[in-house]
Amino acid sequence: MIFVIGGVTASGKSDLAFRLAKAINGIVINADAFAFYKELEIGTAKPSAEELNAVPTFLFNNISLDERFSIYNYQKEARAILTKYHAENIPIIFVGGSGLYLKAVLYNYNLQPEKELIIEDDPNISNETLHQELVLLDPKAAAKIHPNNRKRVLRALAIIRAHDKTKTEMEKATTNTPVFPYIMICLDKENEVLYRDIETRTKLMFDKGLKKEALALNAKYSQNAQGMQAIGYKEILQNPGISDKELMDLISLRTRQYAKRQRTFFRHQFKAKWFTDADEAYEYLLEKYEELK
Repeated sequence: MIFVIGGVTASGKSDLAFRLAKAINGIVINADAFAFYKELEIGTAKPSAEELNAVPTFLFNNISLDERFSIYNYQKEARAILTKYHAENIPIIFVGGSGLYLKAVLYNYNLQPEKELIIEDDPNISNETLHQELVLLDPKAAAKIHPNNRKRVLRALAIIRAHDKTKTEMEKATTNTPVFPYIMICLDKENEVLYRDIETRTKLMFDKGLKKEALALNAKYSQNAQGMQAIGYKEILQNPGISDKELMDLISLRTRQYAKRQRTFFRHQFKAKWFTDADEAYEYLLEKYEELK
């Protein structure tokens, strides 16, 4: 059986997942895009080493900052784990706030390896000309992309060249039927409580040495590395001249904005039962486990 724990940041998703895994002898698969990175510790609020060793866990700390781990890579690896343990009738718990990663592994998303896409960008060709080419080849995709969004236009054209199919045709191959049936809950908090907890967590991260960690990583890895785009690290590295108080305020703001986007995505993209009380969510999931085992 498959359980999925999603929802907003700082809502207690990981604590709930590990509590449930211990109770039902399940495994935990990470679905947080920045918990993949070994070097990101303080700013990602990852489970501790002790927690990670308490139950079988997968896709935590599995790559380095200088490696890319696309949604395609995640889908491929997570699906392999999912298929293996589902066949062995071992409870599987996905946990994380990266909704698109969850969508890709749980549904029939027709993703392609990034290495197959050769994105050719001739600076002599204007944005308008590129967009007009896309209009001719894939008018539906073109209607969704602004002509000045050159990166997305180029990617849509690269998909056509690489696969002899338009982006629209490939999206049609994606179905809304889950690969396997699953039970999903999402955690949230009232805004006043959530914002307070975000500020408290941000301050705790600074007390633990988030700024020092970010600067040390910047000395070793490029600021443009995929993992360095995580909230907290990015703000510290892009704003060297502001005070710690200003940095904490900025990181808290960006985290609140991220929570808002997460709410929107999970509510629109998944059929999930929402909880503001993690204990109630735990009891609900235990009941479902007893019903299905």
